[in-house]
Amino acid sequence: MVDVSDLVEFQRHLDGAHHIAITSHRSPDADAVGTSLALARYLRSTGKEVTCLLPDAPDEALDWMTGVNDIVLFDRDPGQAQEALHRADVLFALDYNGMGRLGPMKDAAESATGTWLMVDHHMGPEDFPTARVHDARCSSTAELLWGVIAGLGGKEAVDATTAGLLYAGMMTDTGSFRFNSVSAETHRVVAAMMDQGLNHTAVHEAIFGEQPMDRMKLHAFAVVERMEVYPEFQTAFVHLTAEDMERFHYRPGYTEGLVNKALGVSGVKVAVFAKQSSDRVKMSFRSVGQFSVRDFAEKHFDGGGHHNAAGGASKESIGVVMARLRGLLPEIAAGITAAEEADA
Repeated sequence: MVDVSDLVEFQRHLDGAHHIAITSHRSPDADAVGTSLALARYLRSTGKEVTCLLPDAPDEALDWMTGVNDIVLFDRDPGQAQEALHRADVLFALDYNGMGRLGPMKDAAESATGTWLMVDHHMGPEDFPTARVHDARCSSTAELLWGVIAGLGGKEAVDATTAGLLYAGMMTDTGSFRFNSVSAETHRVVAAMMDQGLNHTAVHEAIFGEQPMDRMKLHAFAVVERMEVYPEFQTAFVHLTAEDMERFHYRPGYTEGLVNKALGVSGVKVAVFAKQSSDRVKMSFRSVGQFSVRDFAEKHFDGGGHHNAAGGASKESIGVVMARLRGLLPEIAAGITAAEEADA
């Protein structure tokens, strides 16, 4: 999964770098945050000055991650973020493959003059990095990053803390290791990290253990009041308005997992979760089997991602978005049937 020639390029650029900026995508998840902090820990162990930058804040479920409070957030301190981007000799793009995924940080990142390196597992990478480690078949960016760090000779620098950061990304991006992106290599990486002291139980509990009551009430409301199931189309939708989220005192991360609740309904093969924010409606798409939600999201909602897990967005209102989704039900059902027939 990790090409040695790519690592030669990585090492060449890192050897001459003094300051390194590590960036990841808007609405950062555990894979984005975990890889950013894990790579920073490794690079600092080699004597580099490192700044982690994100467009906006991670969700509260990741507050346990060592170093998360030191991340520079563009939406809170754009001046400090721009200074770090412009000062960097090398900039890493982790867990995203196009500058558009940086949202409000896009322009500042594009104006940076340092060398871009990418580690990512999403399909269709753009060509802005000078060198990249990319594998769309890989379960997570965290799994790829383990290979990068080990290939650069840093395996022994991965202590229990760093291993926990990587494991968080792997665990969440694989749906606790149940998605079909999980390979034998995925489990070999976890085994190697356990040899380095990984406490996998502690990571799981930190993310999925105790939950705020408001989050639990929001999920219950979404399932009971906002879930639409269409058995004849093998599809389910869940949506939340801005008023819904205000009612339950929404905080970043509260809606994580709602799309999987819809996908878990008996007979459902495609699920969509949509939530309203200040400037857009953000959507998460999931599927089981051969129907590509990536292609569907890209076609209709300027999205992208993976075959069975993708994202998209719209500037339209939540009401218009939901009406569009309902209108697309026949296309979804036809796509499910065609995919199943092709796979037969």
